[in-house]
Parts: sequence; structure tokens; C-alpha cells
Amino acid sequence: MSTYTPKAGDIQRSWHVVDADGLVLGRLASEVAKILRGKHKPIFTPHQDTGDHVVIVNAAKVVLTGAKATDKAVYRHSGYPGGLRTRPYGRLLLDRPEEALRRTIGGMLPRNRLGRRMLSKLKVYRGPEHPHQAQCPQPLVLDHTRAHGPRLSEDTEEPDTATSDPAPGESGSISELGLSARLESSIRGAGVATVDDLVARSAFEVLAMAGVGPKSFEELTTVLAGRNLAFRTDD
Repeated sequence: MSTYTPKAGDIQRSWHVVDADGLVLGRLASEVAKILRGKHKPIFTPHQDTGDHVVIVNAAKVVLTGAKATDKAVYRHSGYPGGLRTRPYGRLLLDRPEEALRRTIGGMLPRNRLGRRMLSKLKVYRGPEHPHQAQCPQPLVLDHTRAHGPRLSEDTEEPDTATSDPAPGESGSISELGLSARLESSIRGAGVATVDDLVARSAFEVLAMAGVGPKSFEELTTVLAGRNLAFRTDD
């Protein structure tokens, strides 16, 4: 029995559109790379381009978790001695989000002509508009790549908190603590969105979060102490 190899006529390419608002860069890139390669199809063949087209909108609203915005860097060399140039990934994402997404997704594709052909099927746009309406791209929902879980749709009823009185010590969003942007990003990247979720964790669990060092932990405990709150203590 011979191994099946798809012919050019067997490959049907679809168009997908992804709203990158609130999605984590790395998680989004890995999912899009699978679509570009065609790994979601039963006819996937490693040495052929069987993937689909992907349109990404709202690229400027992609988020980075932890301290990647400052610690992760982009390198470029002019080819001359002393020509190495570094740039924080957060700055690249702010100035040229399209290039940041193409660079990240391209790094997950083969490093050859085949990979460049796959990357040509990727279209990235900073804002919510794109010029590919004629191709009728279908929405590709990637809520599992979101930083804080699935987003509530317009038809989903939000919990009614106006009729219930908050319990003593109960707090709202992490933003109410007034933490530094880097520390708040690190905490949210660990899946903690509210103060109640934060104080339900032990000090060891908080220190284990990416981007939370001794100084950040000291800042956090000081802010919580000002609100008469503290981390969970394990007996």
C-alpha cells in the first residue's frame, strides 16, 4: 500500500480571520502557525503547503505575559563589527505590531522556501479592518489563547453584583490596587484577575509567578497590608 500524497488539486484553501484583541502573542502564534502549515487537516504532509490563509486584525491589541515586554528582545545585525542592535519586544509590538506577529509566527514555520511560502498566506493588520472581504474569511475563535480566559459575548448576561452586598474584605479588580504596570501584568499573566483570587493564594504561590521577584513581592504585600489584606497562610 503506497503512502498517500496530496496533489495540487486535492488542496482546498480556506480563509480565516482572527481578532487578536486580548490574545497572548505566543499562544496566538502557535495556533496560527498550525493553520498556515495545514496541521488541522487530515491531508497534512510535512513537505507540502496544505495550509489555509489567515487574516489577523487588531494586531496592536495583542498582549505579552509576565515581563516579556521588557526582558524579551529583538536582535538585528548590520553585518559590520559592532553592528548588533537590540530592541525590547514591547517596543516592537507598540511601534510595529504587524512585524511582531509576522516575526513570531514565522519563527514557528520551517526555515526554508516552504516556510516562506506558508508565511505568504498570513495577512496582519493593526486595526479592526481588512481588505479581504471578497474572500469571505470565516471567524476563527481562539479564546483559549486569551490572557484572562474567554471573553463574555454580548448575548451573555454578566453576573448581577448590584443586588448583593460585598462581604467584608471582598475586593474587585487587580487594577484597584494601583500596582506598577509590570507587576500587574505579571499577576494577570498567572491567571489572577481579582483581589479575592490574589489573597486566596499563598506567599509561595505568588513568588512562583513569572516576573514576581522579592522587590515586587514586597510592593505587593505593602499594598495589601494597607487594605487590611494578606496572603493565605497554610497551617
